[in-house]
Amino acid sequence: MQGKPFSSRHRIIDTGGRTHCVVVAGDRMLDDSGTPIGTSGFYVDVTDSLQTDINNVLSAVADARARIEQAKGVLMSAYGISAERAFDILVWRSQETNLKVRDLASRFLDAVASKASAETQSQVDRALLTLE
Repeated sequence: MQGKPFSSRHRIIDTGGRTHCVVVAGDRMLDDSGTPIGTSGFYVDVTDSLQTDINNVLSAVADARARIEQAKGVLMSAYGISAERAFDILVWRSQETNLKVRDLASRFLDAVASKASAETQSQVDRALLTLE
């Protein structure tokens, strides 16, 4: 009889109704003649680390989306174009540069911010402070 160590993932609901994500790792137990008589192994509760990983991914996605929206806004303001057209431009440059849209947007915003002059900032200040 062939056998190998195994591992699997499971969701377990405890007596308090809380769901836990666990990883099970184990191996067969054999008697002296090689006949399987059971299994031996352990459970590892990965709920907290899994939730942390999920939260980190969601946060990164939200940050990337925010940077893309900001880049679209800069393009919309500079060229007087729609959000859809601004996104089309980001996609086009993404393909031209072989960068993901989120990375392109971030680099674009950094480049624009580093080139902003005192005059540009003054114009933004005036526009913001004279709104009624």
